[in-house]
Amino acid sequence: MRKSVLFKTLLAGIMALFVLAACGNNEEANTESETDFPEKSITMIVPYAAGGTTDTTARALANVISDYLPNDASIAVENKDGGAGVVGMTEVAHANPDGYTIALATSGPMTIAPHTQDTSYDLDSFDYIAQAVTTPNILLVNDDSPWEDYDDFIEYVKEHPGEVTYGTSGAGNSQHISMEALADEEDLDMEHVPYEGGAPAITALLGGHIDVSVNQSVEALPQVESGELRALVNTGSYTSKGFEDVPLLEDEGVDVALDVWNAIVAPAGLPEEVQEILVDAFEQALDDERVIEQFDKLGIEPAFEPPEDLREIAEETYEKHGEVLENAGISE
Repeated sequence: MRKSVLFKTLLAGIMALFVLAACGNNEEANTESETDFPEKSITMIVPYAAGGTTDTTARALANVISDYLPNDASIAVENKDGGAGVVGMTEVAHANPDGYTIALATSGPMTIAPHTQDTSYDLDSFDYIAQAVTTPNILLVNDDSPWEDYDDFIEYVKEHPGEVTYGTSGAGNSQHISMEALADEEDLDMEHVPYEGGAPAITALLGGHIDVSVNQSVEALPQVESGELRALVNTGSYTSKGFEDVPLLEDEGVDVALDVWNAIVAPAGLPEEVQEILVDAFEQALDDERVIEQFDKLGIEPAFEPPEDLREIAEETYEKHGEVLENAGISE
């Protein structure tokens, strides 16, 4: 009996050791699975053609990201333009949520297009990684314009309803929405002239074909610095480089503050450990001196925001844009 008890005790001990070893192996396997990502190159979709500010921003980040991703993994930028960003964002929304397909999105296709188009995605179609940059829009006139400041402009528009024309990079985009919000707040009547991009709108303004143009600060900076154009007001929420002396609409007592932001997003359903790896990598990349230097050439600055804050920004922007679009009668 004693031998039997001793044998059973030894057997139980051996089994316990096997269980512990198995648990240890499982923990090791779990640890390895958490650190295996990424095992190959990541594709970052830019929903616009190559050469623009969003594309340049994405490539600046891609050039340094391997320093901050495990396994020296790289990011390949792929341009998928069309539908004012909708084509590229649709592809991302329906991609496998494994972390190998991400996007540098902008606020337009994320928070405007779902109001104006029958998109197959919405804000919940994405997981949020990091805000990268944000830029305001600037109200511009020719340097020889009789309007020296914002008050001159508003006074003239109110005295001449329907006569003033303003150009933007397209109907229903952030510039158009900013002006619709301004018109609603100030009770203005102006004619909108949409163009195929910010550069054509500036060209039209320089050629005297429109009275005013509304452009992202990065697009407007060269002509303002050269003295060809004059900035009357900033329709965003903060003062950007080169426009330190330009008042915000809020400074003029107008409750409008709409910015354009770029952010890294992924298809919804991203594994938590993969999201954490990407967030950490992009946070460090946005603090990299090489990225800061490249951004400075564009007239922008890194504006990192973590996932939870970025989602809140996206939701607030979506609601603001929806309200303005509905009031203007240009939402679905």
